[in-house]
Amino acid sequence: MMKKHLTACLTAAAVLAAPVAVPGTLTAGAIAQETPAPASAADQKPDVLGRPTVSEKQVSDEDGYFDSAHGHGVKIYYRTQKVANPRGAVVLAHGVSEHSGRYDYVAKRLLDAGYNVYRVDHRGHGKSAGGSVPLGHIDNFQYILDDFDRVVDMAKEENQGGKTFLLGHSMGSLTVEAYGIREPGKVDGIITNGGGAPLNLSGKNVAGKNITPDDISQTQKELDPTIFERLPLAQLTSFNAHYAQNLIPHRTKIGAQSPEWSKDIMFSNPFTDGISTSQAVKDEYASSPLIAQKTSAGTALQLAAIANYDAVNADLFTAPTLIMHGTKDGIVPPYFSQDWYNSISSEDVEYVTWEGQKHEVFNEPAADQALDTVVDWLDRHA
Repeated sequence: MMKKHLTACLTAAAVLAAPVAVPGTLTAGAIAQETPAPASAADQKPDVLGRPTVSEKQVSDEDGYFDSAHGHGVKIYYRTQKVANPRGAVVLAHGVSEHSGRYDYVAKRLLDAGYNVYRVDHRGHGKSAGGSVPLGHIDNFQYILDDFDRVVDMAKEENQGGKTFLLGHSMGSLTVEAYGIREPGKVDGIITNGGGAPLNLSGKNVAGKNITPDDISQTQKELDPTIFERLPLAQLTSFNAHYAQNLIPHRTKIGAQSPEWSKDIMFSNPFTDGISTSQAVKDEYASSPLIAQKTSAGTALQLAAIANYDAVNADLFTAPTLIMHGTKDGIVPPYFSQDWYNSISSEDVEYVTWEGQKHEVFNEPAADQALDTVVDWLDRHA
């Protein structure tokens, strides 16, 4: 337990020490190939928690690949699921080391609610790993954002007249936060879970709404306080430095390249224990060939850089947003979301913490209640 907390603290320390990144300039590629159609609904099995993954609605389901915006032999996998007369579109951004296929139940709930769903495996993840970017490596976070932008454009093009939303988890939250900063006004709302920022430069320090889930387990009720709960980290990372933000050199620039050697230095994936209280979820996470069981030094550098980018540019984020976090998150400290909540300039913002839940709230007992909250928020903004 102490080793797990120490790893998390060292990760947070690396984020706090990260420099602001500076971008390169490369152009986007075009659709390169198509893959066979995904399995039919009859073949789609329940997820690892036994939950159904087939929507109650009739769904047009397609997948394929396109060339990564920055090439190097990387093909980006995407999947689209569309219903008749949609209320809007939601583009999902998954977390570090994992892949978009772990969001089948989330997609089902969104489809059932009438939203088209777009998914992508980020560069160096899942089915988008290969060439010079092996599984578990991130060479440049700007490339991830540029590929993600391609899928957002796809969603907007195919849903003209409707609204487009983003939903990110963990690293995916950092992705959609950065996207909201980089592309103000391009989407209609952004939802994050298990994300946030490592610093709050606004001077405010307001907590969100804490909800004890109806289905909280006895195990969760008996969990010991995490090190993040024992220390006043929200207070220690909050500063009244709002006026100094504009003095930070190149603060709006992202895209520093990971050194070539960084993809060859690999560390065992430290995230398994902190993702969920479900042993089935942890076992699947530790055994799936599409999940990186090792992550590179380059990935660590890029995560630190994008978290730093989100923190120092949070005042430029103005999108309507719903922020969520599990109070027992053992991977991303819950104070990250509180710092983000207090730092952004959005006038329409809601912040919810889920009592007793670990990192993957959508794979915890609170999952359906959390997804109800997501759908309700979407319905009010569609």
